Amino acid sequence: MNTLKALLIMSIWTLLIASALYAVGAHKYYQDLVWAIGIGITLLLTHMVNMVLYFRVAGDKPYKWFSSEVL
Repeated sequence: MNTLKALLIMSIWTLLIASALYAVGAHKYYQDLVWAIGIGITLLLTHMVNMVLYFRVAGDKPYKWFSSEVL
């Protein structure tokens, strides 16, 4: 359940960042070098925050997708 909660929080965070990038017109200026660097840094920070959010909410144990199967 914690994994689903973490994924929901990560999705909300990512949607907020995507909306902000769209609102400032990043999709129009991605070929400009300054905008491209700014967009890249923003996306990298978004990914890093997503990782922090996941491990804070879900913990450091990986989700066991096939826990019912015997290996």
